Amino acid sequence: MAWVKFLRKPSGNLGKVYQPGSMLSLAPTKGLLNEPGQNSCFLNSAVQVLWQLDIFRRSLRVLTGHVCQGDACIFCALKTIFAQFQHSREKALPSDNIRHALAESFKDEQRFQLGLMDDAAECFENILERIHFHIVPSRDADMCTSKSCITHQKFAMTLYEQCVCRSCGASSDPLPFTEFVRYISTTALCNEVERMMERHERFKPEMFAELLQAANTTDDYRKCPSNCGQKIKIRRVLMNCPEIVTIGLVWDSEHSDLTEDVVRNLATHLYLPGVSQLFSFSSFL
Repeated sequence: MAWVKFLRKPSGNLGKVYQPGSMLSLAPTKGLLNEPGQNSCFLNSAVQVLWQLDIFRRSLRVLTGHVCQGDACIFCALKTIFAQFQHSREKALPSDNIRHALAESFKDEQRFQLGLMDDAAECFENILERIHFHIVPSRDADMCTSKSCITHQKFAMTLYEQCVCRSCGASSDPLPFTEFVRYISTTALCNEVERMMERHERFKPEMFAELLQAANTTDDYRKCPSNCGQKIKIRRVLMNCPEIVTIGLVWDSEHSDLTEDVVRNLATHLYLPGVSQLFSFSSFL
């Protein structure tokens, strides 16, 4: 969600001031080929995102042990293309190996098949889940705590949601779950911008996080657990501090006309303390 400045060759004192996790990425930049009929743009987008995340890329590089699935091994295919990103002199690389591995992995489900378009965000999530199963196949994907699982150690947001009625005091049972991407509707986001304009507020870059927060909770209401007649907002609590928080903007239809509005309202950087307010935090963090 933030623009990152990518540098091919560090110069001056950049090597000294660069710190892991900073906004600077020292990864060499290369394109991925998408020949006519391949329709691999969704996969290429997901691979590029993973490559530009320094803490993920470095962690994947040092991992060797995994349960290999042969032609369907996304772990091997991702490591191969990352090595090509690092060492190849070509400006654009084919993503055929990981495209075939993805198609083979989801052959039974008929998803991500060769030559067919698919969703980039779903591809991103499924690559992360497959990496989990390659590393710790015996662990449940929802509540994995393995230190070697870079999927959960880097991306997993462990949450629970609950409804508490302020009128009668009734509460629902806490529902725990894990997610790798927090999805937000672009329609809800643009509606929040319109409300802001109606209040005659000027848009500032740091306000985008506030808009995300408001859009994130739009229509998050449920009936009171004791049926007292009240509608109450769902409370979500983040139980951990993931190293990477991924926000996905969802278009409500394939023919959405909100693209320009969303791009215009995106700040070049996100105000991270504001983004953290997408959730309540557990008191022990």
